Amino acid sequence: MELFDAPSVVSHAPIRIGGCDLYVGTCSWADRGVIASDFYPRGARTDPEARLQFYASVFPTVEVDASYHALQPPERARQWLAWTPTGFLFNVKAFAWLTGHETDPRRLPPGIAALLPEATRRGPVRGDRVPEEALGAAWDHFAAFVAEFASARRLGYVLFQFPKGRGFSRDLLASLDRWMPYLRAWPVAVEIRHRNWLDRRHREAFLGYLRERGYAYVIPDLVQAAYLPPPQVEVTADWSVVRFHGRNPALLERRASTDRAYDYRYSADELRAWAADARRLADRVRTLYLMFNNHARGQGAQNGRELQALLAS
Repeated sequence: MELFDAPSVVSHAPIRIGGCDLYVGTCSWADRGVIASDFYPRGARTDPEARLQFYASVFPTVEVDASYHALQPPERARQWLAWTPTGFLFNVKAFAWLTGHETDPRRLPPGIAALLPEATRRGPVRGDRVPEEALGAAWDHFAAFVAEFASARRLGYVLFQFPKGRGFSRDLLASLDRWMPYLRAWPVAVEIRHRNWLDRRHREAFLGYLRERGYAYVIPDLVQAAYLPPPQVEVTADWSVVRFHGRNPALLERRASTDRAYDYRYSADELRAWAADARRLADRVRTLYLMFNNHARGQGAQNGRELQALLAS
């Protein structure tokens, strides 16, 4: 069932509910699935500037996913800022190494790749297995990119998404604390991907850690199976983030492509339930980000527009 047949382009302003600004957006604007869909006008599909400008006319915020896969240059941030309205916010996903994920050294800037031992340059390597000098350089590079958005007052949050399937780890939290000089300057959101972070043994320690530092707990919506965390609402700061990954069981498959894993269209009933939850959550925070990551076939952009319509009605 469609919430509307041909939604018109809406303002890029956030939706105000009570004392809370609600920002609805997607976790990428240049994914091949959304570009191939009917979201963008024909002339914007192949023009990066026109594409981002159109996106910003529909949504007030976006998540930068490219920064997870590769360290981005500051001049790219400046370009995106110049292409978008003053009130449009960018949310930046932390580079893979900064959360213990692996990345291909060939994606690294030459100066950072040169800091790796020869043996680690031949294939993917995790951030906790590289020399301190290389990891520090990666943090510096990432921070310079984020600083462009922050200095322009256009930074929504910086997302630290922990590795898939990794349970509660004090070491992982301690690794973040080592880089506190960076983190204290950013609105930080933390996303877990294993339910045992919220079990009786670890729940208070984990949520207390977030509250003490003012970090936002990311509320996930995804298929409820195996180890994946529940979509329960936890508030650990005066702002919050919900990330909609879709409820496709393929999220649990080790070798499923991202197009397969995130191929899901939220139904009208599912969105209505979340619109009600978002209104209740708006009573507890000053800013709420509702971000769709079900990017396959442009479904995140479709669902984002539908949720905007529900919240604005």
